[in-house]
Amino acid sequence: HPLDTVYNFLYGPGGRRGVIIFRFTSKALLHAVVAGDSDNNRNSALGPCVAALERLVDLNQGAQLQQEFLSIVESVSACVEPSDMSPESRRRLDKIRQRVGLGSLMPSAAKAKPVATGKATFTLSTDLPGGLSSNGPRHDNDHEDIDDIQILPTAQEINSTRLEYLPFNNAKNSHLAGLPALLDRQFRLLREDAIGGLRDAVRRETARLTNASLPTGQSGSSNAERTHVHENLRLQRWEMDRRKGIQLVVDFEQPRHIARSGELARKEWWESSRRLQPTSLVCIVASSGQIIFCLVCDPEPTAPIKRRQQPRDEEAAQAAAVEEEAAEAEYQRRKMEMPTLHKQSHRAAVMLTIVEMNCEHVAWISHHLVSGRRESNAKMSLVEFPGVLLPSFEPTLKALQSMSRSLDLPFTDYLAPEAPGPSTLDVAPPLYAQKQRFAFNLSPIANGKTLELSPTKPFDRALFRDNTTLDEAQQSAVLHALTNSLALIQGPPGTGKSYTGVSIIKTLLHNREPGDIGPIICVCYTNHALDQLLEHLIKDGIKQVVRIGSRSKSELLKDINLRDLAQEIRLTRDEGLEKYQLYQQLNSAIDEMEDLLKALNAVGSEESLKAYLMKSWPRHFEQLFGAGEVEDGFTLVRHNNKDLIGSWLRGAEPSDRNLPESALHEVSLDRMSTSERQRLLSRWIEDHAKQLALELDSALESYTETRNELDKYYQEQQRRALSEAYIVGVTTCGLAKNLEVLRHLRSKVMVCEEAGEVMEAHTLTALLPSVEHAILIGDHQQLRPQVKNYDLCHDNPRGKHLALDISLFERLVEPARGTKLPPMPFSRLKTQRRMHPSIAELIRRTLYVDLEDHATVSDYPAVLGMRDRLFWLNHDNREDGADPTQAQSDSKSNNFEVSMVSALASHLVRQGTYAAEDIAILTPYVRQLQNLRRSLSGMFEVVMNDRDIDALEEQEPLKGARPAPLPSSIRKTTLANALRIATVDNFQGEEAKIIILSFVRCNAEGKCGFLRTSNRINVALSRARHGMYVIGDAQTASSVPMWAEIVRILDSQGNIGDRLMLCCPRHPDELIEVTTPDDFAVFSPEGGCNKRCSSRLQCGHACPNKCHSETLHEAVHCLERMANVPPLAVSPSQHATTAAKLLAMARNPVLCAANLAKSNAFTPIAIDAAMSLVYLVRRSVPRRARMDTAKCHALSPVTGFPALCDALSASHAAISAHQHVERLVLKPNIAKPDIDLDEDPCMFPSCGHVITRANLDQHMEMKEYYQFGFDGVGREIITAAKVTSAPMSVTVQKTCPACRAPIRNINRYSRIARRAWIDEATKKFIVWANSNFVPMAARMAEVEAHFQPNVASAGDQELQKRLKVHIVAPLSLEGSSESQIRKIYNLTKNDTRYKDAFRLRTRITDFLSRVNESEQPFSRIYDLVQDAKRHRGVEGSMTWTPDVLQTRNRLLATVLLIRCEYTIMANFLKMSKGTAAQINIDFKEHQNPCEGLVEDAKVRNQPAIEIEGHLFWARFLCLERGVSDAVPDGSSALLTAREHLQTAREICTEYQGQTGGMFSEIEDVEKALRDSTFYTFVTNEDKAAIYAAMASDFRGTGHWYYCANGHPFTVGECGMPMQTSRCPQCGATVGGERHTAVEGVRRAADMDEQFGRLVI
Repeated sequence: HPLDTVYNFLYGPGGRRGVIIFRFTSKALLHAVVAGDSDNNRNSALGPCVAALERLVDLNQGAQLQQEFLSIVESVSACVEPSDMSPESRRRLDKIRQRVGLGSLMPSAAKAKPVATGKATFTLSTDLPGGLSSNGPRHDNDHEDIDDIQILPTAQEINSTRLEYLPFNNAKNSHLAGLPALLDRQFRLLREDAIGGLRDAVRRETARLTNASLPTGQSGSSNAERTHVHENLRLQRWEMDRRKGIQLVVDFEQPRHIARSGELARKEWWESSRRLQPTSLVCIVASSGQIIFCLVCDPEPTAPIKRRQQPRDEEAAQAAAVEEEAAEAEYQRRKMEMPTLHKQSHRAAVMLTIVEMNCEHVAWISHHLVSGRRESNAKMSLVEFPGVLLPSFEPTLKALQSMSRSLDLPFTDYLAPEAPGPSTLDVAPPLYAQKQRFAFNLSPIANGKTLELSPTKPFDRALFRDNTTLDEAQQSAVLHALTNSLALIQGPPGTGKSYTGVSIIKTLLHNREPGDIGPIICVCYTNHALDQLLEHLIKDGIKQVVRIGSRSKSELLKDINLRDLAQEIRLTRDEGLEKYQLYQQLNSAIDEMEDLLKALNAVGSEESLKAYLMKSWPRHFEQLFGAGEVEDGFTLVRHNNKDLIGSWLRGAEPSDRNLPESALHEVSLDRMSTSERQRLLSRWIEDHAKQLALELDSALESYTETRNELDKYYQEQQRRALSEAYIVGVTTCGLAKNLEVLRHLRSKVMVCEEAGEVMEAHTLTALLPSVEHAILIGDHQQLRPQVKNYDLCHDNPRGKHLALDISLFERLVEPARGTKLPPMPFSRLKTQRRMHPSIAELIRRTLYVDLEDHATVSDYPAVLGMRDRLFWLNHDNREDGADPTQAQSDSKSNNFEVSMVSALASHLVRQGTYAAEDIAILTPYVRQLQNLRRSLSGMFEVVMNDRDIDALEEQEPLKGARPAPLPSSIRKTTLANALRIATVDNFQGEEAKIIILSFVRCNAEGKCGFLRTSNRINVALSRARHGMYVIGDAQTASSVPMWAEIVRILDSQGNIGDRLMLCCPRHPDELIEVTTPDDFAVFSPEGGCNKRCSSRLQCGHACPNKCHSETLHEAVHCLERMANVPPLAVSPSQHATTAAKLLAMARNPVLCAANLAKSNAFTPIAIDAAMSLVYLVRRSVPRRARMDTAKCHALSPVTGFPALCDALSASHAAISAHQHVERLVLKPNIAKPDIDLDEDPCMFPSCGHVITRANLDQHMEMKEYYQFGFDGVGREIITAAKVTSAPMSVTVQKTCPACRAPIRNINRYSRIARRAWIDEATKKFIVWANSNFVPMAARMAEVEAHFQPNVASAGDQELQKRLKVHIVAPLSLEGSSESQIRKIYNLTKNDTRYKDAFRLRTRITDFLSRVNESEQPFSRIYDLVQDAKRHRGVEGSMTWTPDVLQTRNRLLATVLLIRCEYTIMANFLKMSKGTAAQINIDFKEHQNPCEGLVEDAKVRNQPAIEIEGHLFWARFLCLERGVSDAVPDGSSALLTAREHLQTAREICTEYQGQTGGMFSEIEDVEKALRDSTFYTFVTNEDKAAIYAAMASDFRGTGHWYYCANGHPFTVGECGMPMQTSRCPQCGATVGGERHTAVEGVRRAADMDEQFGRLVI
């Protein structure tokens, strides 16, 4: 039908057109409803629309699949009420719903799986190892048997271009099968991971040394091992240390960027870079192809061992004394010559030990030593491999080699079956548990109830469940572990893996004797994990625990280290004698090696060659060093016996002959050509080095054999100590190192913690041959083993068939495809007790479907300061680019996240609730970690002491309530110390209340980097207990399926967005949104909200800060004045008693002592902690407590009370002390009947003494500073402050009359105390300014002297030549003085004299800024007062006079600066006169400061300085006249200069006493003006004497005085004035006659006391 075609067209492709049309129609109907159309109109419009829609759906079957039509139907139905709708329309709508609904009932199509009809295969050939390879061995270290492979690569291996043989995990390309194949694979892959990058780095450096065009350092390959290349290496000398063995001293060029730095800066750089640390692996690489691996060792020499007993024989005693003296001298020599990285500016030195010492290495090194060689063309470098530690992989690789020889690995049928087994494994019980009548007694984990578990008998699970604290999954895990010889337990995050492991170990120890299981070996991958496990065991009461290894950081495990325990094991008498004899042999071998190394150091020297030739080539020796007869009967006579070798080399006659080396031994030395002599000398040196190397090799072999024999005694001591142990804790590397000792223990049980993170090779070495029962506890869904080479990782498509990062635990639980191994049975823990359910949901819905929450995690408190406990702050700020200057240049960072994380962490810390371990910041990248640590280290916060937080939590009476913290618990710290910062990888096994995760990655490519693997995501999301906050780009994260699911979960809960919601704990209704780091400071400046703090301070004033926590509130110090507080409604005596008691107890450390006694009650130092406060308590209580008859009255309740033994009684001690202070100290002072405390109240200085106000007013001399009057009732009151308190008027700081403690804390006397503080600061300023000015003035004289013609003639000639070359165009010296000086500097900066002058100018400028009036104490305090008045709205004015400021030093420094610039200008213009170019000058900018100096000196009454201003103004004009004609005779400038000189004459005449010698300077300047000549400034003798006097005045050789105007000066020796003079600052008369000062001069006793001993 044609109409049907129209409907098909309306439907359109895929129904898109129909959806658009009918969606528009439904909107039109809705618009009609909104517009208020009548029901009839809507009904009439609805009918045709529904009919058309019905027809369209009927004709197009695809409409059933378009769910949009269903939504259109519902929209259309909503336009008309069903009751108003026509029956036809209702029927049509129902039919459409039915039709469209059919699509939802259809099943979704699934891709049909193809029927297995066989699979095409293609087999690639494998290049097998060693001789099995079709192309032959790759190099000299390529072998079929791993036992023949050297651990470190050889030179041939490094230079080989063929790929190494790496067997796959499915054994398809292996040349072995079963256990040998397993060990072969683990060895080769682990070795490749350890030394593959190292091998490639050495190959690159070798190529660079032979090809200078190649760049230095590491290549651009992303998988290249990070290396540091230290260039131009030199081999210095051999050393022998009796404990560390043979050592080699080398040096190399300092890194270029620190070569010019100071020694301290170089030291700091080397320490911060952590390069060339002890035990670092390095490689000596030479252009000749020599490659020698070494370890960096500590350069500190071993001190000689003192004899315990001196020989009785006198001769033997003398010999021993000589020997000890020689040993001490050698020790001191080595200390003096100890190599350091930072001492020298151009060379850095380091001490090395060779990893594998052999004769070839020794000979080659000795031949190239700087000390002996003549010349070497070999270029050398030292390649460092940071992070590569030989002890981390060498012991394990050697253990695998040993196991490949013995093939005694237990559980081979499970680990490496020869042939495929059944589809399911049935693991047998341990062999010791299969004995008859053996059963595990479970009483340690069944509340003491006897429960027996037999592998062959049924077990009552219900009875066990009713009598244990383990949950159901933990019970199953324990039973599984005990009844399976190879047991696997998976523990998801927070499910109690450690608790379960401890329960298993306790049960095994309880059955130790029946099973004869020996010591239990507890293995962990890291030292931290091992410490945690052993601490749990010890805290659970387990005895006889031994830890192997010295890397423990636990104080609890300090005394159970095997090394210390073994030393306590005594050997038998015969063993002791044999050990003594071995030590004698060892000392003999060391002495022999020391002599040989000294000879090797001298190889190539004349003395060394002389001894070698005498022994090996006597004929050559006679010809070279003897006085033999030569041809024609002449006898050779040598007049110069020095440098005979050099003379012989230089004495050859010209000849082109070049005989082969073999023929040279037959030719006379005198007849050889130069080239022949050089080749023969090189052969002598090389042969001598080889000969000594062979001897050293023999001595070293003897030394090694003796050392090994001695080690057997140490191992025997260790074995005896371990045989008594119940638990032996060791890391996987430590186990491989101590394999021989542990093999003798016959241990039957091995427990491995965090087995999912341990490499399979490490786990295999832990399976000792005697082990019958292995328990592996871990989680393969958390972090995998760390692998350096990404090409060997399972997640890399290229490394999937190698999969070195798959642990044995994961391989057994989930065998790889193609291995045909069935999965091993394992037990999984299910109940987590760490995370709040909302946090646990993230990993439950993605990884652990059956993970359950314990009831306690739902009761976790909310995160203070935050609205949500879980939130993802989404942002789009891009990650930072690579930083090539960083060691971790390929690591990533994000500056926005650094700022945001820092702000959030600061906000959380400010809540005052969380201790340092409660908050952790995690990030996947080291570079981000460094940036975070740097940011947080620069941010300070006020926090509460961790102990106080613990105590408050213990004392918390009700949930949510918290007592106020004591002020003593408040401390300041950096944010870096207030929380934990770590990478995700290093935080496995840890937890925190709050986790902040910095995602870092934000890029357009959607690359997640490290956080792309589910294992790492799992760890990152499962560390938080109470709250977690992720800061990152959700779009970048969503490229990883697991992250995409996490984002969906958070989005569904409303826990993701671009705004983080904060919540004020005190005003919960105040919700705060933050999107940037600055928002925290704007909206939550103190960790709360923007409201004012509503709490009062202890003083009663309102808190001035914004809303904050109690911790921050306690740290607020009030700066307001104390108001008059009305008396309480009690009697005066009671009021005084209460006030005195409270103030005294607040200020005395009696309670502090009691609290310390309480906190230290459980430690051995409790008594010492309390007794250390005896002096504090005695000093801080009033006089009665310090009397001999009442000594320690306040202390005795603290030290004598049983609080030291019983912490619960400490509060009674405090109360008792409280009462003693009141009864013995306070009441006697305030109970006097003749004192009315209301009229004359008590004052309490900080020392605690009680003094009445009247007495203290008189002592403080209040009437000297204030005017007094009377109030209406006749009481004397202060009416006003006196203004006659001149500067330096307070000579003594007022102190307590009882104890001389300074009185500073009482506001009534603050004016007097602060007056003294200001005076003291001003005096210090005067001394400092003079001590700095005098050396500058002396230096100025030296600079001027260097420019004098008789001194600088040679320098002048050189400078003039240079200026002629550089000044070819007109030179303009105009504009600011700074720009003129800068131009001169650029032209003369290579001249030493000008360098000195410019340095001095910089020094003067800096000094001038520091002596400015605005920097002086009076000025600063005035500015602070004015600022405070503005902020607080205080009316009134503060008046002061500038006379209180010390201006003399600024004026003198100004003169010195002008003088310095004049000297530079004058000498430069003098030197430039010989150039052809014109010089334009304008010195107005130099004359303006002179005019300012004149005005300033006139105001300050400084006549000599005023004259200096006049003179320098005229001097600068002299310079202009000497260079150009711009200032002719009669000009206004010349007239002005003469006016300046006339004024200077008048001042000299008026102030002759202060201006001595300046008349001659005025005359010199006048002469220069008349003659238009250069004037060179020379300091006159009188001025030099003034500077000398200034220096001596402040050396403290006499006593200090003030002149009438308050300026300080000193008089010498006798300390009393003997003659009159003038004050150098104001001209006032000073001094006196006959030891009597003139009027107005007064003694400055305060400066005598404080500065009398100062030496400048």
